[in-house]
Amino acid sequence: MTEWMPDLLEGLLPRSIRLVRKFVADKDPDVLTHARYNPVSRRLQEDILGFNHQEQHSTWSDAEAEAVEYVESLVEHAVKYYDIDDSDDLPKYHQRRYDSLQDNLTTIGTGRGPLNAGIEALAKGPIQLHEELDDTPQLTLVLDGESWSTLSDRGTGVRALAAIAVLGTTCDVRLVVSPALDSALERRYPSWYDAHLRLTDTRETSTTEPQGNDGQPSADLLNDAWEAMQDLSEESGRLRLLGEIPVDSTRDYRDLKQDDEVDVQAGTVGRYVLDLEDLGLVDIDRRGQYNSASLTDLGQVAVEQYVTPDYRIIHPTQSTLETHLTPTPQPQAGTVYPARMNTMGGDGPGTAEDWMAATGNAGEDADYVQWLNGPSGVLDAWGMHQRYLAGRRDRGVTLVDDRIEHFEDGRVSYLSCFDDELLVAAQWGGPLPTLGRLAGSLLSDKALSKILTPSRLGSEFGEIDDAVIDQLDRDAGEILRWGHQIGWFSEDEEDYDGWRDRIGAVRSLCLQQVGELTNSDDVEARTELMRDLHGLIASATQLYYAAGVDVTINIRVPDTGMLVSDEQRLNDFLDFARYTVPKQSVYGIHSGYRMLLEDRPTKLKRRLPYDVDEADPTMHLTASWVFSGPTMTDLHGDIERAIEEEASELREAVANGQESAPVMEIPVQLGDSYSAIRDLVEKYASAKNYQVAHRGDLHEEQQDLERLVRLFLRVLGTEDRPHRACPHDVAEAMLHIAQSTQSYDFITVRDISYGLSNLPTERLLPNLPPTATKLLKTLLDADNSIGRSEIIDTADISESSYDRYINELAAWDIIEPREIEGHRRWEAHLEPWWTPQSNRDDPFADPNPDTGIFNPEYPRDVASAVMCHLTTHYDLPDLETTYIEGIRPGDDIKRLFDEYDRLRRWWPFLWGAFADSGELERGPSGTAASDSTVVRLGQSPGPDAAQSSFQDISETDTQRDRLSQPSPRLTND
Repeated sequence: MTEWMPDLLEGLLPRSIRLVRKFVADKDPDVLTHARYNPVSRRLQEDILGFNHQEQHSTWSDAEAEAVEYVESLVEHAVKYYDIDDSDDLPKYHQRRYDSLQDNLTTIGTGRGPLNAGIEALAKGPIQLHEELDDTPQLTLVLDGESWSTLSDRGTGVRALAAIAVLGTTCDVRLVVSPALDSALERRYPSWYDAHLRLTDTRETSTTEPQGNDGQPSADLLNDAWEAMQDLSEESGRLRLLGEIPVDSTRDYRDLKQDDEVDVQAGTVGRYVLDLEDLGLVDIDRRGQYNSASLTDLGQVAVEQYVTPDYRIIHPTQSTLETHLTPTPQPQAGTVYPARMNTMGGDGPGTAEDWMAATGNAGEDADYVQWLNGPSGVLDAWGMHQRYLAGRRDRGVTLVDDRIEHFEDGRVSYLSCFDDELLVAAQWGGPLPTLGRLAGSLLSDKALSKILTPSRLGSEFGEIDDAVIDQLDRDAGEILRWGHQIGWFSEDEEDYDGWRDRIGAVRSLCLQQVGELTNSDDVEARTELMRDLHGLIASATQLYYAAGVDVTINIRVPDTGMLVSDEQRLNDFLDFARYTVPKQSVYGIHSGYRMLLEDRPTKLKRRLPYDVDEADPTMHLTASWVFSGPTMTDLHGDIERAIEEEASELREAVANGQESAPVMEIPVQLGDSYSAIRDLVEKYASAKNYQVAHRGDLHEEQQDLERLVRLFLRVLGTEDRPHRACPHDVAEAMLHIAQSTQSYDFITVRDISYGLSNLPTERLLPNLPPTATKLLKTLLDADNSIGRSEIIDTADISESSYDRYINELAAWDIIEPREIEGHRRWEAHLEPWWTPQSNRDDPFADPNPDTGIFNPEYPRDVASAVMCHLTTHYDLPDLETTYIEGIRPGDDIKRLFDEYDRLRRWWPFLWGAFADSGELERGPSGTAASDSTVVRLGQSPGPDAAQSSFQDISETDTQRDRLSQPSPRLTND
């Protein structure tokens, strides 16, 4: 920065001088003649820039004092030396003064100014001056790719980028970078890149963007878009309407009329769209039955460049380096409903869990149902959707061990929908509140506005089950009412508007009763309400299923220890799984629960006739469930047994074979087992068209995949669960890999290490002390090897902490030394050289007896080297006498590790390297239960099974007279 910033400030100086001379001329033009500038200089400092000389002089920081010095120098230069082109023409004194002023004005904020202040002085001096005097210079910075790629000190790059960000707060900064450097900046400085350059990120879309010569919107198109935006006020419903039209697809008028984000009267939508068409921002398609609107190239530029997520118009001079301006891009042509992006700036939550927990207070400053969003460009709305959806293995129930945070307000739940996959995340709060949160989310105004829309369902629900409608010669209302068993859906609600009003009223009434009855002793009223909530949830999941949307529900339990320690609480949780999961099932167009478990005659009459296909006798589930929390997988057997109890509740006619019914199969799976993580890595690799091996041999490819998964287990596993890795963390790491620069088509250990290095510090080697993992992450983040002082400063740890842990990390070869110009520097490797999976025979660093890390006199076999390393750095006599040839985790070595805390915390790191392939799934004890079981309710019908015939009846007023959706026992209350 000391090289390029002075040149930039020197180039900016003539403009700054003209700006000050104009200020002087406006306030006291005589000063330009008599040159007594002190009063006007003081006025500029105090009235315009806010420096109070009476009160603050003694408390000014170095940055503030240097900014004051800058202003005083600038005024003096502008008044006394304005016409001077060559200081050699001046007398000696004035030459020295002129040169001194030039130096002050071109070194501010570089660390070489009058008070050696940093970037803050730049912000408080020249940048604030131009901001307050309403001047916006245009600066073009050409970043030299070779210089940036060969930076030996990452801190230099960080400071340079911070300075560019400061310039961008007022100046119109145009960055000129090569594609290769753009990718390098994104990989090496992701937070800065996300905040300042990722404005129109379209991920993997095939969106056609308005192109200029450099692939960006042309200057003329940008100007035209800005001019068009001047006709839209921020209070205008037209602006909100424009912001709700997707950038790469169309939206029907009928959907826009139902969208609560648009927030305009339905009758005015058409008129507003016509206004936007007149401005050239929108195209209207009038060819179909329903008019639809899409953005023109001009409209797309306007939305992406100048409209903020909260429907403000931002000036183009601010947009170049403004953070988080555009709604989340839509990766595919399927259903995508973006969250509003982060507007909290750098002080917002920094990790995925921090972001999830920061709900706000529902009903005061936040909604009860919120779109899921995230803290960065990688963990944006789409990234967070992928992260938390990774816990689901398949339809059914998946259990995930995860250290999750408590929501600020447990009443809040999150929605996220991309590519026709809906994720609902809610915090466990007991059976009744949790059912209320799920019903409120699935049928919220947000869901109805963006997902269950008229265009998806049909104005009279004709868009769902259309093939079945034609085949059965029945209308959509009958199929939904008597087949899917959608509740609160009489003939009067067979049009979309009527149904939405009705279901909205039922939802609101039920949620009101949740608040009234949560702590009530009225068992009858609570039971009735739970029956209604189950009916709402089952109706919602049936409707989503019929509409082609996959539903995943994540129930978050932040404190599983408290749950299992209280028998009543645990029983409530297990009953919730028992009674709620089986209700979300379907066979063709028929409610699975009504076919298999319902035993009330009045309800059984309200069914359409069906046949069970012997070739496909298994129901589908209309929702998948993810239960996450610390030690959640310990409840695998309990949840399985709870759901199995429903087998005893089969309707008698089905149980004795008099009536055939399809089988309900509910998988209960672990989401963090070896096989689950392996499948997740393969899934992400396949999505990116990456391979996990360079060779064509299937066995070798499997070995390479196992090597990658072992690395996840070793870094993310815990002492009591070394064979587990949280799938949410794995997905986050893989998302970072997808964002990194790849010049090849194979995922390697180095890539996995890079992805893991981007996880929060506390997620890495979680049994180690936090200071040790901070030290490790600092080295993982560094582009080159770094030394002691830089590690201490960057990791923000004490010298004693550094001394305490540097050798411990080195003992495992997870970090290794480099001797550079007589100084020891360190670098990190998440897979040490001695692991059986590595193809190395010696350390990454050159063997050097002086380092004390590896001694050539040690035996060269891997097992002996490991033990010798440990005896070098651990003062443990028993360990020194324990020499195990061909070391591997077994009873003897495990007992040795259990005796010492300093060893015990490294057990998963060692176990993941040496465990046999078969042990990876079973765990260290070798007795772990299967990671996937299936609960089966019912049995496959035989060829002679009787088939009941059902009486078709007309819709009665019974369902309209009471809220309860026909459903039987719902709770043990």
